[in-house]
Amino acid sequence: MPIADFPTVLKIKDPIHGYVSLTALEKEIIDLRLSQRLRYIQGPAGLSLVYPGAAISLMGRTFGFMHMTEVFLEYLGGEVDEVLKGRLASLLLMLTNGPWANVSEEYLSVRGVDRPKIAKIIVEQSTVGDLVEKHGFTKNEVIDLIHKGIPIRGLRLDLIHCPINPELIDDLIRDSYFAGVEYAQLEFRRLFSATRIAKNKIAVERSSLFTLESYLSAAANMFEAVYFHKTVRAAELMLLRVLDEAGSQLFALPTEDSESYLRCDDLTFLHRLLHVNPDDSEEIRTANRIFDDFSRRNLIKLASSRAISDPTFLGRLSTADGIYGLEKEIADDAGIDPGHVYIDFPDRISVTFYPGRFGFEDLALFERGSSGYEFWHATDLSPMARSFSRILKPVRVYTTRGYRPKVKKSADRVLESVDTPGSQ
Repeated sequence: MPIADFPTVLKIKDPIHGYVSLTALEKEIIDLRLSQRLRYIQGPAGLSLVYPGAAISLMGRTFGFMHMTEVFLEYLGGEVDEVLKGRLASLLLMLTNGPWANVSEEYLSVRGVDRPKIAKIIVEQSTVGDLVEKHGFTKNEVIDLIHKGIPIRGLRLDLIHCPINPELIDDLIRDSYFAGVEYAQLEFRRLFSATRIAKNKIAVERSSLFTLESYLSAAANMFEAVYFHKTVRAAELMLLRVLDEAGSQLFALPTEDSESYLRCDDLTFLHRLLHVNPDDSEEIRTANRIFDDFSRRNLIKLASSRAISDPTFLGRLSTADGIYGLEKEIADDAGIDPGHVYIDFPDRISVTFYPGRFGFEDLALFERGSSGYEFWHATDLSPMARSFSRILKPVRVYTTRGYRPKVKKSADRVLESVDTPGSQ
């Protein structure tokens, strides 16, 4: 379906995809203040401290996500109306972002506020809801696009969890380009053209297994070299600590004051953290000290790292209380304040992508045989897809300058007690 089929009113030049067209509704939403703030939010928040060229605003990512969703739905055989709904859903998902993007997403998720919930608030409580109704949608219909998925060929396509993920593909290509690394070489159009909806799930032609694996390989490479880079994560962990210390004093939760939340961007945080007075709370002054170190690139340092497969231990890390408990255990053993210890592992929400974030075990491969279509789980035929469900996870312990020897000794002792040497 050519782009000419869309009732477009504006074209935006994107360095990755060329010209990206906008409909009248999309333009009116983009022109809102709550959308324009995306120009002043960078994500991933710590990326530019390692790759200076990758100071990427969420505005560019918004156009990229919308465009990739459009292309993907076209290849799936979507009608104009379905593609327009997909683009609208991707736009709404980008509007849910708060300052520091991936960092605030984890902060909010721990407090029970995820992207679908924020999208619902935006439609119900902001001008966006009035605009979608003006252009022929109902608010409930638009909310369902996020919560139930995009209706296409008998399937509700979930843009957040879809294994062939338009947002991730745009992130991989965009971040690789601006970071100046070449780890995300993938033919997304070839991948999209080999993708079908079959048996109410996403399926890829078996003959295109290599194309699928190039996508999985690009994602794994970017995880190792960019998204879980030890310095990128050090910066993001410090920003997380800033929010843990004083998040409630920096911005309101969208569930409490959506209008205030939708005015916030990175500059909002920067201004507040650079203007701390002696009579401010201890929490905000602590946040100021951490942010000052972040701004000077005086980052926390990796003290210990170990690959762990013990499900009980990894389960402990799946909650904020579990992470804090481990940080306190290491700090107490080292005789220092827990504020000097930071725990990291791949499955945190603030990690832009990690193997296992999407359910590749649910992704099917298909082939037309003499008696009809045959299907296999992608993990049955693809070693790369199978590796994404591996149990072994790298757990890292960081600390502030001056405490590395103490923390390394304590952290090594704690982590080495979990798995026996060489265990899987």
